[in-house]
Amino acid sequence: MLFAALHGIKGKWKTAGAVLICLAATLAFWPDVVFAQKVPPVPENIPPLNFPYLGNRAALWFVAQFHILFASFILGVPMFVIVSEALYMKSGNKNFERMAKEVTKVTAFCYSLAALTGGWFALLLFALYPKFTYFIFHKFDLIWIIFYPFLFIVETALMYTYYYSWNSLTGDKKKWHLLIGIVLNIVGVATLFALDAPASYMNTPPKGIENPTLWDNVYNFTWIPLNLHRLIGNITFGGYMVCIISAYMYFFSTKQEDKAYYDWQGYIGNLIGVGAMIPLPIMGYIYSYEFYMYDASIGMYMMSDRLSMFFETQAVLVGFLFVASNYYMWISMKRIGGAERFESWMKVNYVLIFFGAMIWFLPRHYFATMVPEAGVDVTGTELPSHLGYLALMKAKNLAAVIICLCTFTNFFLYNRAVKTGQVAWGKVDPTAQYILIFLGFSDIWLMNLMGAVRELVRKSNHVYNQVKDTTPDSYTPTLAYSGVMTTLITLIFFLIFSFIIWLSLRVNVDKKKEEPQLAEEAAR
Repeated sequence: MLFAALHGIKGKWKTAGAVLICLAATLAFWPDVVFAQKVPPVPENIPPLNFPYLGNRAALWFVAQFHILFASFILGVPMFVIVSEALYMKSGNKNFERMAKEVTKVTAFCYSLAALTGGWFALLLFALYPKFTYFIFHKFDLIWIIFYPFLFIVETALMYTYYYSWNSLTGDKKKWHLLIGIVLNIVGVATLFALDAPASYMNTPPKGIENPTLWDNVYNFTWIPLNLHRLIGNITFGGYMVCIISAYMYFFSTKQEDKAYYDWQGYIGNLIGVGAMIPLPIMGYIYSYEFYMYDASIGMYMMSDRLSMFFETQAVLVGFLFVASNYYMWISMKRIGGAERFESWMKVNYVLIFFGAMIWFLPRHYFATMVPEAGVDVTGTELPSHLGYLALMKAKNLAAVIICLCTFTNFFLYNRAVKTGQVAWGKVDPTAQYILIFLGFSDIWLMNLMGAVRELVRKSNHVYNQVKDTTPDSYTPTLAYSGVMTTLITLIFFLIFSFIIWLSLRVNVDKKKEEPQLAEEAAR
């Protein structure tokens, strides 16, 4: 009947009407087609491939972690960029515009690598773990075949539109450029939340539901806390990656005005990094709490058993970040006239942070399992009984609170000094730039380590208590092995990222220097 009604319509409107009717019919029958289907059994005749030399788990570990690092950068930094662009529009400070534009150049390059490593990861997943891939793709069918591709295409279009329209959308049109950036960030966050669904499902699938719906699988115990933890963690990561950019460009620069600008940019990067890092431990506690609520054995496995030493290493790296960020602020105070009145307070806070960090990563004993294996001599591996309380969560929680409060106080004092004193931008102690690089490197290392921990909590399962891992790699690796893996990934990513900075920013500077010389030679 609807198609009969189109006979009275002519031209393009008839074609458009037919398309709309077909689309409406598809949407009307789509739920019956998709949701009525049950997940078919996994075929038994799919032979997995073997990755040469590295092995399947190590190969997937490498590629997945590189993808996550690039994806974290392209999610965290655009938030940083639109805030910077908005501050430029409000204040007229051209440093904010320059920073936003230069960082976007690096982001555009990293976006391509995030897409390439994501595609490589998907191919490896299909080839190396076909049965698990078959299972997880059917559990999240609409996300894989509709939502994620749509979000990825839209995000890509927005990313390159934002980058290439920078010079054309100026003046009165600048607000439209900012709007593109805002929408880009909204789509980026939506993409993160969509992909966090299968990632969290693998650790905490729904319990007590016979036939869970797609929403049941998405809205599992750890989906929301993982979203919050990764979102704030990515902002921290983006801030510290900007620290690396600013430190490199500070050393590359020969003009004093460029050194002053990159010194200022390093200050902003550390501001974002440490500002987002202060609430990050709280998000980590919330995430861990949900594991305990879901299955207390997972929490015990993380904090008191096989993964306990991983968390000791995590505590050391987090301590590095807090101590180094505060040390950067301390050194940077030396270039601010009139900041002497704040130094005595910052000294006290710095000492408290140092000892708080020591308590935070102080273990009760130095072996990885709750019960030592037979034949293992534990003499001398435990804290003395009168110091045992330092290893309790009460002491560690208090230490974490002290670290965060003292860091926030130093953060406030430093920014107060910048606003009220005379800042000699570009005349900072070069040690400050090495600290910025160290902060970025440590944050990469931390993200690698905790990414490994998040995957290892499943023990010998692909999906906790639902899909067993029957491959030869179905065991929890040692901290030594995992440390080598995460360190190698960190070093390689750090070198690749350093090359991207040089290619995106330094090469462009060299070209600009050559242009006047070429014009002069042409004139002759």
